[in-house]
Amino acid sequence: MKLTNDECEAIITLRIQKAIDTLKEAEGIASLHYWNAVANRLYYACYYITSALLIKFGF
Repeated sequence: MKLTNDECEAIITLRIQKAIDTLKEAEGIASLHYWNAVANRLYYACYYITSALLIKFGF
C-alpha cells in the first residue's frame, strides 16, 4: 500500500514534532542528571527525525 502525499506530509509533521518534544524531555531529564534516561530520549529523538527523513525521501 502506498501512502498519498498528504498522508506522508502528515506523518512527517507528526514525527518532526515528536522529535522536538522528545528533545525537550531530554533537556528536562538532564537537569535531574539521569543520564541513562537522557540517552534514551536522545535515541528516540534521532529515531523520530530519521524516520521523518526516510519518509520524505521515499524510503
